[in-house]
Amino acid sequence: MTVTPLGRTAPLPATPARSAATRDDHAAAVVRTAARPLSALLLGYPLWWALGVQIPLWPVAALPLLAWMLVNRRQVALPPGYGVLLLLLGWMVVSGLMLSSARYAAAYSLRLTLYVSVAVMGVFVWNALHRGLERQRVLNWLLLVWGVAVVLALPGLFVAPLEFTSPFGAALRAVGINDPYITALTRPRLIEFDALYQTARPSALFPYTNDWGAAMGILTPVAVHGVVTARTTRRRVGLGLLLALSAAPILVSVNRGAWVSIGVAVAYVLVLRLLSGRPRVLLGVLAGAGVVLALVVSLPGLRDLLTNRFENSNVSTRETLYQASWGLALRSPVFGWGSPQSSEGLADSNNVSIGTHGQLWTTLVSQGIVGAALLLATVAAIWWHSRPARTTSPDLWLHATGVVLVVQTAFYDILPVPLATALFALAVCAAGRRTAAPAGPAPARTIPDLPDAGRPHRAARRPERTPAR
Repeated sequence: MTVTPLGRTAPLPATPARSAATRDDHAAAVVRTAARPLSALLLGYPLWWALGVQIPLWPVAALPLLAWMLVNRRQVALPPGYGVLLLLLGWMVVSGLMLSSARYAAAYSLRLTLYVSVAVMGVFVWNALHRGLERQRVLNWLLLVWGVAVVLALPGLFVAPLEFTSPFGAALRAVGINDPYITALTRPRLIEFDALYQTARPSALFPYTNDWGAAMGILTPVAVHGVVTARTTRRRVGLGLLLALSAAPILVSVNRGAWVSIGVAVAYVLVLRLLSGRPRVLLGVLAGAGVVLALVVSLPGLRDLLTNRFENSNVSTRETLYQASWGLALRSPVFGWGSPQSSEGLADSNNVSIGTHGQLWTTLVSQGIVGAALLLATVAAIWWHSRPARTTSPDLWLHATGVVLVVQTAFYDILPVPLATALFALAVCAAGRRTAAPAGPAPARTIPDLPDAGRPHRAARRPERTPAR
């Protein structure tokens, strides 16, 4: 008999299950450490926005993730559907040969850099989730961006204008860089005042109100998922209240694209739930519609603003730019023009570049009809391979981001936040599909060698009693 000295604990015998759990814990700790650049980017997004560096930090955060995946390339897999994304990126590289000026080359380089950065992050998140990174951790990154964007939009509803010069923006002007687009990217504004509608439209964390609307449209389904899957009452109530508060700035933004995005997500989940015989989600939809209706009825100014939005629309300008985009695509259908083109001399264009009123049109002009088809095929392929195991799963709200992303390509720039949101949410959905998959036949149990190996083992052996600790 072995005597354990007082105060010491006899070591537990190593078992295959214990060793596997230790390996899993170690792998999860490793990927959590590797994910720190991405975590810092998203959790610190309000700070980076205030400093004016939120856009440049996307490729900065992607580089260490790429380096980690290259070092561990034997354990890194290309997620299902990402092969089409690689084809799209390759097509973008080749289309760079069609660029005709340094100005177009600068816009092309920024867009390609953001595409590659978000793609790298998407591959990393998918692999990290399959190696132990917690699903909730990834969703918390997205929820923080959404929550801060909602909260910072509220002061702009009452006090306008609210903007300031960022340190990075001041540094750029000090060296003579005064491009209007660069200024917009580096000058923090809580609202963007619209002279046509005489209203302050939220733009917190983003350069333009349309970017804010695109983010709200695709992050709101993630927020709904957060409410329905919250493990504590405090978290559920907090997210629910923030979700209700978000209705006001979303409506005041008069951003029809955000309205359509949220409506499409709700309709997608509602239809699939009804088809699966789960009509309870209809109660939540009616409650949400009731909140919106109450806001419109109780605030006469909001009702007048919404009426004005539909009566004074810029549909004619969009139609002009869409027709011009299609015309340029027909003239160079294979590789496009490398970048959106000037609208100089085009009537009813408001001097907006051709191919900038939606990612689909940007790709159509920049990478041709083939590039636009690859863009849609990329989203469709990743979305399909990430579908939940059951249509009754709450992850259906995450899966809806793929549908929203396709819709948003028609009228929004999806780089970088909307595309990243969809890729991360779909990666979480795919990880949930893996864990929810029905278990196959149990593997044969291996019995470790014992000192009395010469004695035959019985078919069923009781587990050995572990020493008292």
